[in-house]
Amino acid sequence: MRNRLVLIMLSLLAACAGQPAPEAAELPTLAALPTAAPTDSPTPPTPSATPTTTFTAAPTATATPSVTPSATITDTPSPTATATPTITPMPLPTADNEGIAALAALALRATIVPLPTLPPAPPAFIPTGAPLTTACPAPPPGGFGALTAADPTLTALIGCPVGVPLPVSSAAQPYERGGMLWLAGPPPAVYALFNTGRFSRYDDTYNPNTDPFSGGEAPPPGLVEPVRGFGKVWRTFPEVRAGLGWALADEAGATATVLFFERGQMVYLPQRGEIVTLANDPGGAGGTWRAAAGSP
Repeated sequence: MRNRLVLIMLSLLAACAGQPAPEAAELPTLAALPTAAPTDSPTPPTPSATPTTTFTAAPTATATPSVTPSATITDTPSPTATATPTITPMPLPTADNEGIAALAALALRATIVPLPTLPPAPPAFIPTGAPLTTACPAPPPGGFGALTAADPTLTALIGCPVGVPLPVSSAAQPYERGGMLWLAGPPPAVYALFNTGRFSRYDDTYNPNTDPFSGGEAPPPGLVEPVRGFGKVWRTFPEVRAGLGWALADEAGATATVLFFERGQMVYLPQRGEIVTLANDPGGAGGTWRAAAGSP
């Protein structure tokens, strides 16, 4: 190598001096000079192969998400649709059919026992727990006695008379769905008689010095607004107004005849020509009522 470089140097010097080089024929060997360049170049390409190994790890990471959907697929078998075996009908064995036939034959030979006949229910207006009196030591006098004799259920309803008939100041007023009755007592009381057969008793607290005469309401044509004691009860207690409606006429006063019984009272109202029977519930705040034509 060194000799070739010396020859090259000499030929260059000879050319510069204008003299021909003695070994010019050997110059073509210089074409092999490019072969020296490859000796230095092979070393750099070797590191370029190392970066390619780093890309191989990336595909392995992308494969992991594909595993997670598989977990969701395993949840789909959770709805147990294995209820289909219950749908399959099971054929009845012939033994059961024979048993049913035997029961049917036994039913034909069985004796049918008639149901016992229930006794008739007592009237709805009889207070619960009240003793049913069938006879009294002394029957009611006059028209009251005639009424109890014609309707024996009245004795079972109110019991036997207590005392003698007494005159009492009274007032009566007819309503759309019943009536109102005032008795001077003692103590004074207002009775709301509903068409349902029930009545409610209210203490008469009307005071003409402090209470208004009326409520100043305008009733429908042909009807009347209650006033005084009737009007106070009618306005104070909504159940009375809703149950009775408006009055059909003005109230009428008269001297009534009252006979008290063990569980109620009979009131003869001359303004109506009727005897009203009031059967008290336990406590006396209400009860049942009925009216019949008669006189004391």
